[in-house]
Amino acid sequence: MKNFVSILLSLVVLSSCLSTKKTMPTALSDTRYLIKKIDKKNSWYIIYAERKDTLYKIVSYADNGINENCKKIVVGRRYDFDLKSKKENAPMIGDVKLDPVGYTGCYQFDDKTTICLEPKRGIYDLFYTNNLKGICYLK
Repeated sequence: MKNFVSILLSLVVLSSCLSTKKTMPTALSDTRYLIKKIDKKNSWYIIYAERKDTLYKIVSYADNGINENCKKIVVGRRYDFDLKSKKENAPMIGDVKLDPVGYTGCYQFDDKTTICLEPKRGIYDLFYTNNLKGICYLK
């Protein structure tokens, strides 16, 4: 009987350890963005990243001053980003957020580059982050 109790107790402890291991990566991945695709348009990188079944379109200036210590982001890997909304950071007068007149769902980033939202893909905003310089990841 003593052996049966110790075997049962061992199985309970082992199963709880295994179930904890299974949930840890999921919990960690919920806070990180999975890089799905990286495009470049003129002097701008367009990074598609996914978190919790939501696709984000991140825009980052393609800085030519990248050094050899650059840790380039990689498609298929996850990163912590502190995303900032382009729409929510629109200019304000007093407490009123200004919406551009004739807004077409596109943003002009320089004289040659327009980057648009993609409602058909569920992208209703563009984002930027201080965690990226070009495609170099900054912690």
